[in-house]
Amino acid sequence: MKFTDKQIQSLKPKDKRYILTETTSGYGEGRLQVRVQTTGAKSWRVQYHFDDKRKTISIGTYPNVDLKSARAKHAKITELLLDGIDPQADKVKKQKIKEAIEAERTFLQMLDDFDDFIAQNWAESTIRRTRLLIARNITPFIPEELAPHQFTIDDAREIIYRVYNRGAKEQAHLTRATLMSLLKFAIDFDNSPEQYKKPDIYKIKINFIRDINFETPKNVGERWLNEQEIYKIWHAEDLPRNTHLYLKLAIALAGQRVFEVYHSIEPEYDFDEMIFTIPVNRVKVRSRGEHLVPIEPLTESILKELLLQRGKHKQLFPHRDHEDEFAHISTLRMAILRWCDRHKVPRFTPRDIRRTCKTLMGKAGIKPDHKDYLQQHHKSDVSSTHYDRYNYMNEKRRAMKKWHRFLAKTIGVK
Repeated sequence: MKFTDKQIQSLKPKDKRYILTETTSGYGEGRLQVRVQTTGAKSWRVQYHFDDKRKTISIGTYPNVDLKSARAKHAKITELLLDGIDPQADKVKKQKIKEAIEAERTFLQMLDDFDDFIAQNWAESTIRRTRLLIARNITPFIPEELAPHQFTIDDAREIIYRVYNRGAKEQAHLTRATLMSLLKFAIDFDNSPEQYKKPDIYKIKINFIRDINFETPKNVGERWLNEQEIYKIWHAEDLPRNTHLYLKLAIALAGQRVFEVYHSIEPEYDFDEMIFTIPVNRVKVRSRGEHLVPIEPLTESILKELLLQRGKHKQLFPHRDHEDEFAHISTLRMAILRWCDRHKVPRFTPRDIRRTCKTLMGKAGIKPDHKDYLQQHHKSDVSSTHYDRYNYMNEKRRAMKKWHRFLAKTIGVK
């Protein structure tokens, strides 16, 4: 039987599905078949023998695939059979190749995927810094069509050393660290359980960034302010208002991280419970959850002065020209450096307040573990990180009261 268009079109459904076979093919070429469902739906397939087994392969539905197209597909299958290739296996192989091609990402797309990853897993301050670094030092130098696995150690060196050779050695170190994290993300993703038996989308096999090494200045902070310097800053009359209030607040809060305080908003301060809640998205280690900091009366007075000028979105430190944004931390840093130079005080940065408080809290007689609770320097062992959910609020309150008694004596207030 040789199929005709009229015959295929006129096929009617029966109580059971049935199959008609075209018998014009030669030996070993496979036979074109049409299968009619009880609903009347018709589909094409080719029946063939391979390795002494009878097999079938679907080639489309009618009328989407008409008789002429079905014969063309049958002819291609015949070619494979005559070449000793199993059409079914060939179809699976081509599908896998197609999926692999569709799944493959460019290096720039990998950067976008990495951005999604850090947005969910890193602290907000680190995310902002990393995004700025990538936008300046990495993205502009990546060709649009470059695949991740085509990125070589020489490409990485060129990116890193470009930064290094403009004199930004610390930036070069951070660029290297970012590339290291990027490649680790790609390798971990391709080897994740979710990708098991799926094609790799990045195809990076080793993290060669670890082989790029160079000397960088050790930026280990040592500066801390003594009691006389704390007194001088607290009573300074020529510091910009916001800078002065920030320094007072940071000291009164026992040296919480700069970003945690400078980007705080009014609802995070509960004056009924006298607690400052630093949300998870702003703490350094998210696995520890939100960080609760006790508020003392001196802290409350500073906060209420700041709230008189809060921004559009209730920021304590709004941008001077854009009330819906936060003020830039660089503005704070530069104001402090200018004040130091003017008064011949050894330079310090906002980050040094944290070290200052940690050091002076020891002098105030606060236990080391209580200092750690106040500054969220909890132990990093498995038990503390994953199982200890106690917030140590009683210990924090006792430590904060002791700190404020010491601070009151230092700055000369009752």
